[in-house]
Amino acid sequence: MGLSEHEQRLLDEMERNLYKHEADIVNTSAGPRTVNYTKVAVGVLGVVIGLVLVIVGVSAKLLIVGVAGFAVAVVGALWALSASRPATTEETAAKGGARSGPAPAKQSPSLMDRLAQEWDDRNQR
Repeated sequence: MGLSEHEQRLLDEMERNLYKHEADIVNTSAGPRTVNYTKVAVGVLGVVIGLVLVIVGVSAKLLIVGVAGFAVAVVGALWALSASRPATTEETAAKGGARSGPAPAKQSPSLMDRLAQEWDDRNQR
């Protein structure tokens, strides 16, 4: 069953708005990030130790050792993945970043606020 003219028009308008605001949706990063390489190394080491425990548990047919090894590997992976955080303005300035002062006070409205405003504008017509 095809779309009515009204539905087709609404779909086209939504598609145009999506392409118009695509850059806002895709660019969700907060800027430069720093990585704590010590946390990455400890996390990778935890994954390796966990996998060794899994292999030992399987070869020795000890379920508890295998499960513990899996848990250690998962915790190590989560630890390594949590090593990245947003850079502070001091860190950005130390690396030669352009901004060394406070963040600008002007902040664009969020995606939900813009969508709500567009919805209200559309309904007022």
